[in-house]
Formats: sequence, C-alpha cells, structure tokens
Amino acid sequence: MAKITSINHVAFAVKDLADALENATDVLGGEIMMEFESIEDKYKGACVRFGTSVMSFISSDDPDSFISKFVEKHGNGVQHLGLEIDDIEEYVAQLEAKGARVDKTEMADEQFQEALVGPKTGNGVVLQLTGWKAGPFDATYDGCERLCEKYAQNPKLNLLAGNQLPKE
Repeated sequence: MAKITSINHVAFAVKDLADALENATDVLGGEIMMEFESIEDKYKGACVRFGTSVMSFISSDDPDSFISKFVEKHGNGVQHLGLEIDDIEEYVAQLEAKGARVDKTEMADEQFQEALVGPKTGNGVVLQLTGWKAGPFDATYDGCERLCEKYAQNPKLNLLAGNQLPKE
C-alpha cells in the first residue's frame, strides 16, 4: 500500500512577495533557494530553506489568479502542503478508489510526477502530492538542483533565479 512518507514543503500565498521574502530571510533567518514563476497560473514565488525544511512563498499581481483570490478571501496564509509519496501512481489510485477527486494534470511528467488533492480531502488545505523519480526537492543543494531542473524543462514554468544554495 502506497503512503505519504514526509511533508516536503509548506507553501504560503502572500500579497507582497518581496515583503514575505524579506521577513523569511532577515527576520526568520531563512536562505533563498531559488525563485520562479508560473506562466500559466500567473504567479511568482520563491523557495526558502530553514535548516532541513522548505517553505515556499507565492504571490500574484493578477487579480484573476487563484493566488490573488486566495489572499483576498483568506489573507496571507498556508495555501498548500507538499507531500512526498513513496509510490505516487498507486497512492493516486488508492485516493480515487476512495472517492477523492485528484487533479492528475502533472502525472504525465515522467520525471517530476505530481498530483493535487483539493481542500475537501486535505482538511482545508490543498495537498500537492510529489513522486519525483530522481529524488525529492528538499533543502539540500541537490534537491534544489532537481527543482531548478523541473522549472527549466517545463514550458509552463520559468526559473527566475536558479540554485542559490552553497554547494555542500
């Protein structure tokens, strides 16, 4: 039986990305890993390392984007949790067999398989299920390299500033 093996990252939707990143680095002591944008979904973001954990911050200037609508409705806050899955294909099948709705749009990406589960199943938060073949994106230099590779090869995504972590 497939299962969740860990929380990969916590993603915060924020009104002002620059302010959120300044707080994350200058106040909380995080290190920016990389910066990105989603061309299709009209948002920008960054991943920040806190020890062995990752937080991502996403924001949009487009009032029609799902991020802007989230912030308008809820204010700054947790938008989704990224979860590592040991066998993502089996896990998605298990969820669907139990009646959960799963967005499998990104399952076709053989290297970086992902799926989304809505807040009804996620106890009020979207769940991003990840099952990357080369290993997870995590707070290590190599994990950040995998994330940068995903953003560099996917035409719906854009890498704005690549791996900013020191090589270990």
